[in-house]
Amino acid sequence: MNIRDVLLSEYGKASSIPSPVNQLMTDFAVGFRDGCDINLGVGYVNERTIPHQQIQLACEKVLAHREKYRAALNYGGAQGSSNLIESLRRFYIQNRIGGITEQTLNNRDIVIGANGATSLLESITHLLPAGIIFTADPMYYIYCNDLERKGFKVVAIPEDDEGLDTELLKTKLTALGKKKEAIRFFYVVTVNNPTCTILSNNRKRELVDIGTRLSYEVGQKIPLFFDNAYSDLVHDSTIAPLASALCYDALGIVYEVGTLSKILAPGLRIGYLIGSKGPFLNSIIQRTSDIGFSAPLINQEIASYLLDHGIEAQIEKVNNGYQQKAKQVKTWIAELLGDNIQDCRGGVLDSTSI
Repeated sequence: MNIRDVLLSEYGKASSIPSPVNQLMTDFAVGFRDGCDINLGVGYVNERTIPHQQIQLACEKVLAHREKYRAALNYGGAQGSSNLIESLRRFYIQNRIGGITEQTLNNRDIVIGANGATSLLESITHLLPAGIIFTADPMYYIYCNDLERKGFKVVAIPEDDEGLDTELLKTKLTALGKKKEAIRFFYVVTVNNPTCTILSNNRKRELVDIGTRLSYEVGQKIPLFFDNAYSDLVHDSTIAPLASALCYDALGIVYEVGTLSKILAPGLRIGYLIGSKGPFLNSIIQRTSDIGFSAPLINQEIASYLLDHGIEAQIEKVNNGYQQKAKQVKTWIAELLGDNIQDCRGGVLDSTSI
């Protein structure tokens, strides 16, 4: 008698074949030869910018001060460490990140993901019904691959030098007609991976306006998720300070995904979501509880300590490191090609991968 294999869902069937990023990161983790190979995996963090000693000190401080960092080696709450959430609020307000003020955050909440920013993005695909999502072309293939395996239809709109082209987006929306009701959300990486194009403040405002008008048209809030993974790494002084899309949002449809992976260390697995309080954010918190109770509390407390002690100097160090590396990469490529190679705008992703 023949026995069939384990019955898989459609998502399970699609996931039985390793995704490109799965294969890439496995190859790097298992077979990379330091001093011999070049890592072409876009987004990897420059090892020289990771504050090893500061992380060690932070761990010692957290474990030594149990009155503040209570039960750091135990389970944590699903929303995240109250210390870390407060540290993030203070970091944004004191440094006016994106123009965010205390008023901006008053009616919004911060949620810490179970396992970095990726876990938050993955949670979105479980909590929202399958349908149409809009993103920029070229797309962030890692997340879009996950979306497609979950049954979403990814519509990629070409970008120009200011990011996702909103005129082309409007044309596409008009052509959809009544099918607009199948739109589930917009997903935009504010410093695009892989192109490095920086979403301009004007374009960001336009996207929020489009999302707001669309929400009123279909009678349903259509969320816009802005992925800020690389926003802290823009080291080109000619680029205007990046504004937070939260500052343009009156309807409560903007959610910003942030991470400490690029400015501290990916191994801490600290990603967070900022958005309006309500059922969606509550569902994200419950999803975090379902898949692991919380992010490791010790990591959250370490991150909180680092945010409270010298994060500005660390960000400056990171940007100096990437700027130097970007210049080196440009020089090497120019020597190989014998031609003048222009910097990627902002000089971010070209230097993280080599």
